[in-house]
Amino acid sequence: MTIRTNTGPAYRLQIIFDAGPTMSMWRPLLRRLRQSLAHNGLFEGVTVSVLTADGTVRGRQVEDDRLVTLVLSDCSGPQWYPGPAGERWYETLRSWACVRPVAVVQPLPERMWRRTALPGTPGRVHAPAAGSANSGLIFTAYDGTPHAGADSIPVPVLEPSSVWLENWFTLLGSGGTEVPAAVAFIPQALPAEETASPARLTAEELVLRFRATASPEAFRLAGHLAAGVPHLPVMQQVHRSVETAPCPSHLAEVILSGLLRAVPGPPGTYSFREGVASVLLRTVPRSSLSRTVALLRRAEPSARRPLVAAEVSRRLR
Repeated sequence: MTIRTNTGPAYRLQIIFDAGPTMSMWRPLLRRLRQSLAHNGLFEGVTVSVLTADGTVRGRQVEDDRLVTLVLSDCSGPQWYPGPAGERWYETLRSWACVRPVAVVQPLPERMWRRTALPGTPGRVHAPAAGSANSGLIFTAYDGTPHAGADSIPVPVLEPSSVWLENWFTLLGSGGTEVPAAVAFIPQALPAEETASPARLTAEELVLRFRATASPEAFRLAGHLAAGVPHLPVMQQVHRSVETAPCPSHLAEVILSGLLRAVPGPPGTYSFREGVASVLLRTVPRSSLSRTVALLRRAEPSARRPLVAAEVSRRLR
């Protein structure tokens, strides 16, 4: 990732890495992002803190007039939704955005943002001065969507690419500038908690809904993952066997699809919703499925034990 910056003031960068259950696959991106930004000349120093699923931030917190914050998150963990964790995290995020520049680096492709808690609206952002806090930014949506309200604070949502980051750096480096951006708004207060809708759908409805919006790679991967328990290390192993160049966003599509539900255990521990694995298995050619089953049988006992034996056996006959 090569990032160009305009000549301007040197800032101190705080990267907040979301360590929620869906974020383990993005740790390599954190390393690349940190390395690139530490050597681009705009920042005097780069530190990393961790956002936990209970909405707290762990790590050394430094207050500095030149401090800016990038939050690396898929905006899909419990701290991004209504509830005690969400209230705690949004209060922190809002307090930062009132006094400094803050942006969210979203590792998921833009077409998937609508499935997250912070989708972002495309438009243009104006910064009245170099290093303006988010509370001073002026956003104009391309589609004319009304402003979210006087008490809401705009937060740029960025893809982890040079073009998106360079636009944000332009806002940092000079006043009176306007750049294209996607922006979400931090509300004064979160809405009441809602009941998740996937639990009210049948297995067939869940799979059909996923197929209508998923990439072909993600839908193919979901079928292979149905041969075993979808724990993250196992899912990553299956992903590498199915695709020659596995893209983390395809696995993320499956995790965020509503086909899975989190179960007790280490982060990244899931199970398919009732009946979903059986429906998905019917979408996989027998020759391909047999290779995945063989892979799982060669794996560690923790990966081999959860095979959906009856469904797989019927599919391979």
